[in-house]
Amino acid sequence: MLSKRERGVFMTNEQYYDCIQPYQNACQIMRAKLEVLNGSLYQKSSVSPIHNIQERIKSKKSIEKKLEKLGHSDSVQNAKDHLRDIAGIRVICYFIDDIYNLVNALKRQSELIFIREKDYIQNPKPNGYRSFHVIIAVPVYYLDTMEYFPVEIQLRTMTMDLWASMEHRVCYKKLPEHRDELAEAFCQYADILGKIEEQFEAYNETGMLEEITPARLLRIRRRDRNGDRRGIYIRFLPYHERGETSAVSIHGRRTAAGS
Repeated sequence: MLSKRERGVFMTNEQYYDCIQPYQNACQIMRAKLEVLNGSLYQKSSVSPIHNIQERIKSKKSIEKKLEKLGHSDSVQNAKDHLRDIAGIRVICYFIDDIYNLVNALKRQSELIFIREKDYIQNPKPNGYRSFHVIIAVPVYYLDTMEYFPVEIQLRTMTMDLWASMEHRVCYKKLPEHRDELAEAFCQYADILGKIEEQFEAYNETGMLEEITPARLLRIRRRDRNGDRRGIYIRFLPYHERGETSAVSIHGRRTAAGS
C-alpha cells in the first residue's frame, strides 16, 4: 500500500510555504484596508476605532490537525477547498460601536466578498465568549490573473480580548476535574466584564473621547458621593474563598457575581 507521501496527498514543507503565500498576501491587503479605515472612519474626530491589529497564518501542524478533524487528508488541495481560516486577523477595538462601524465600512467595499459572519457579541457563546467573526474573500492580483482567498477576521473590544486571552491561558488543557469549576468562574467573569464595558460605553457618546486625568477622576468621584454619578468598584475574591459571597460591586450596589 502506498504511503500518503507516495500518493501525493502529503503536504511537504515546500508545498506548505507555497500554499500559504497567497493567504499571506490576502492578509496584508486586508490589514492595509483596516489601517486605512482606522485613520479615516471618524473623519470629524481625532480618535481611531482600533487599538491593535494582530495577524497570523496557520502553521503546517495546525492545518494538518484541522483537516484530520474534518475527515480529510492533509493535502494542499484539501486545505484550499475546506479551510477558511488559514489567514486570520484579530482587531481589538475600544468600543462595541467601533466593531459594527468597521464591519459596515468593509461591507461598502465592493471588491470584498463576505462569506460568513457570526455575531457572538449579541449572541455570546455559552461559556461567555464574545466577539464578532467574519470571513471575507479578498482579491489577490498577480501579473495576469486575480484570485480570491479567505481571511477570517475576529473583532472584539479590549475587554472581550482580556476575557478570551485569560480563558485560553487558564482553561486550556486543564484537568477534567477542574474544568467545570473554571467554566463557572469564567462565565461570572464574562458577566462582570460585560457590566464594566457598559460603563465604558458612556464615554463614546460624541466620538471625541475626553482624557480622564487624575484631577478629573477626582471630580467624578466627588460627584459620585453627591449622587450625580455612580462609580464602579470591583473587588475579586480568590475562587476558593468566594462561595456565595459577592465578588463585585457595581454602581455602588453589591451583587453576587453572576447574578
